[in-house]
Amino acid sequence: MTGQLHTPAPPDTEDKRAELRRRLLGMAARDTASERYRQHVNPYIARTLDGLGLDITYVRGSGTRLYDAQGNSYLDFAGAYGALPFGHNPARIWDAVDTVRESGEPSLTQPSVQGAAAALAERLVAAAPPGLTQVWLCNSGAEAVEASIKLARAATGRPLIVATRNSFHGKTLGALSATGRPRYQEPFGVPMPGFAHVPFNDVDALATLFSEQGENIAAFLVETVQGEGGIHPASAAFLTAARELCTRHGARLVIDEVQTGLGRTGRLFACEHTGVVPDIMPLAKALGGGVVPAGAVLFGESSLSEDFGLRHTSTFGGNAFCARVSLRALELLTEDDQALVRAVAERGEQLRTGLEAVQADHPDLVTAVRGQGLLLGVELTTDPAVFPEQGLFRSLADQEGLAGFLCGYLLRNEGIRLAPTYFSNSVLRIEPPLTVSEQECTELLEALRRGLEVIAAGDSRRFFRHLLPGQVAPADRDDAGRPASPAPVPTAAHGDSRAWPVVPRPGEPRWAFIAHPTDLASYASYDKRLGLPGEQVRVLFDRMNQCRNVDTPAAMFVGACRVHTDNGETSYGEVFALPYGAKRLLDMPAEQATELVQQAVDEAVKRGAQLVGLGAYTSVVTGNATAIDDHGVPVTTGNAFTVAAGVEGLLEAARRQGTPAGSANTVVLGAAGAIGRASSLLLAEQVGRLVLVGNPAHPERSRRRLADVAAAVVEHLASLPPSPEHGGLAQAVLLRSKRGTAVADIVSELAGTGELSCSLDAESVLPGAQLVLAATSTPDQIVRPELLRPHAAVCDVSQPPNVGDEVRKERPDVLVVAGGLIRMPGDQDTGIAFGLPDGVTYACTAETMIAAHRLADPVVSHGERLSTDLVRALREDAVRLGYRLHLPAGPEADTSEREGGQR
Repeated sequence: MTGQLHTPAPPDTEDKRAELRRRLLGMAARDTASERYRQHVNPYIARTLDGLGLDITYVRGSGTRLYDAQGNSYLDFAGAYGALPFGHNPARIWDAVDTVRESGEPSLTQPSVQGAAAALAERLVAAAPPGLTQVWLCNSGAEAVEASIKLARAATGRPLIVATRNSFHGKTLGALSATGRPRYQEPFGVPMPGFAHVPFNDVDALATLFSEQGENIAAFLVETVQGEGGIHPASAAFLTAARELCTRHGARLVIDEVQTGLGRTGRLFACEHTGVVPDIMPLAKALGGGVVPAGAVLFGESSLSEDFGLRHTSTFGGNAFCARVSLRALELLTEDDQALVRAVAERGEQLRTGLEAVQADHPDLVTAVRGQGLLLGVELTTDPAVFPEQGLFRSLADQEGLAGFLCGYLLRNEGIRLAPTYFSNSVLRIEPPLTVSEQECTELLEALRRGLEVIAAGDSRRFFRHLLPGQVAPADRDDAGRPASPAPVPTAAHGDSRAWPVVPRPGEPRWAFIAHPTDLASYASYDKRLGLPGEQVRVLFDRMNQCRNVDTPAAMFVGACRVHTDNGETSYGEVFALPYGAKRLLDMPAEQATELVQQAVDEAVKRGAQLVGLGAYTSVVTGNATAIDDHGVPVTTGNAFTVAAGVEGLLEAARRQGTPAGSANTVVLGAAGAIGRASSLLLAEQVGRLVLVGNPAHPERSRRRLADVAAAVVEHLASLPPSPEHGGLAQAVLLRSKRGTAVADIVSELAGTGELSCSLDAESVLPGAQLVLAATSTPDQIVRPELLRPHAAVCDVSQPPNVGDEVRKERPDVLVVAGGLIRMPGDQDTGIAFGLPDGVTYACTAETMIAAHRLADPVVSHGERLSTDLVRALREDAVRLGYRLHLPAGPEADTSEREGGQR
């Protein structure tokens, strides 16, 4: 390696690294270039870069270093996916550019004999494996693969191109058809006819396909190292078998060296490691010297045909400007008996040895190190069980997201630039310029080790702080000036119920529950290691949402638990969280919100759930689960048990306040909804007066729905047997029904007496209410202190709550009960935090757990109309299994004992 090829890195000192941390701390202000990119180039890539913290605009590059406008230096180990063989702005490549300019050689002279193209082709043939005597020049790897496909088909007269699963060959239609990743093909109407795929490194599958389709196969297209598929090298046995099968059946062996060719693996061409010579070999990336786009296809005379030679041309392919640059690139790669390529093998061995040592230190986090030369992959765990505490690390591991966010951490905290592979998001791509130095490799290894130590310690605050503006970093150095070690993982102070990991037992009922943050307290409870208020956690979630792609599950895996009931039964459950607040879900187009919930249900069912529960607004946005395809697995909204808990909670609050329910004036907010409607039916049995309140935002629809609820209340009460325990309203209905009065007339008469009325104005009816049940789907806190009468009893089952902290602070005479809270059997702690006290869960979650014990005869909440029989059945099951209402300890208490006093 010569001095002309490499720009030495600045000395790596602790002081400089500390200064870098200070300058990179926090989220960098987005500059005008980033905004223009977001607005006019690719908003989807821009939001992903922003979400990961990779949105830096670089203004200068030299060798392996990049620099931003503030002068910060970054060591580039992403290397433009192999297109930077000599680093940024290599002087000798620019010399070649200057030579072209000074010579006045014309660049674009089609149709004519192109001297520079001929010279480049001659040099490529001289360097290539034997038998590759022909060269077609183009502008990119995708073009080279397209040409390879056409070469093979034209030469053989056959249609079928065989490639491997999880491969990547480019994004044009033919190359994408060969790419073995269906989710990246489907939106574009590919694969086109004439493509088949076999598992990578599966000799038997390849042989079987050739035995069945050999006479139709034009070519077998394969990478020596699957780059975007996760840095998987092809075995020598696989490539050798492919060579033999292609020869025997008259097909062409196409080895895709777009990324691996020209020195990347420690040999000039990666196929040299096995001695397998292809019939056709596409090249690109490094051929442009890191300055220009250039590609080529090398092939033997047996693959040359008149059809290809005369009918496949390129306007820009082989232009003199790019050809002269490519000639200089080949010169640098081959001079001194390929000294640079031999140095790549040395640096690759250094990196691989170092990465394997890092893996040995963190075997739970790093599951594999693989690759060749300076194309290496570090695979991070996708097993959430590695992380004993609920939090973002656990969720990201399950979503294959650790690698992407580790790239952001290393960039912002260590000045190291990496990227995950395209298809395997859990794999870090290590692909620096071929000129990388021994010291720079050491710098990467030390930085990676420090980053993994932060993850291993569970220090999510340190790991994510660069994504949050204004975050103050914990001390980065100890008293001796060394980098401070991450905080140790605290021991969980919980019982055996929090043992992790929890795995399902054979024959055990399996359920899943899907929820989302409902307020700031639930954001804050998601990952207590962050130590951040809910507002900042919400900002972090919003940034993380920007990184979603087609392979990212819609919901984040929160954790798994085993529930033990009072009668000795158990169930296994998994909890997922959509990373969107209530307002975000409501503001989405209905189709988008429903699709997110559907994806979460699909994932839960795929993982083995036999019943799925929807929490908070996941039921609201799906029409109480009516818009969900359940795949034959029951889906419950949890509304029925929420009704049971809400009614019980309000009546208990009335008793504690000394308010006789039988004569009490009762208001139900959200009476037209599924929970409000069923609650109104049951409350009507025991209260004196009932006011049904609907949504004023849609007055006509709300009046119709409230009228329907009022009629349903009368019909329900009229069907009851006489009982002295009935309240005044039930007695009034039964009296009129006994006289033969029609339902409509009873509704009209009771409206006239004020015993059963409807309203769209909560503010006008709340001051007269002794009992209030809040069951709306609005995120607003509509129950305010000044609206409540003295010594009122309020039960709030809304999520987010309709009753704010102001009521508790300013109205100590009012008793507020969160009726949607349930104590677990034996007060057990599931180990999954909802922002609630240990041993307490939501009624909708409890219904999911309860219903799991009746899979043979499912009893679930679904749709707008919940029967009172369903509510009572779930209530009976809850008592049998040991679930009970979570209520304040005394008349003066309220549910603010929950963390933060909010859901």
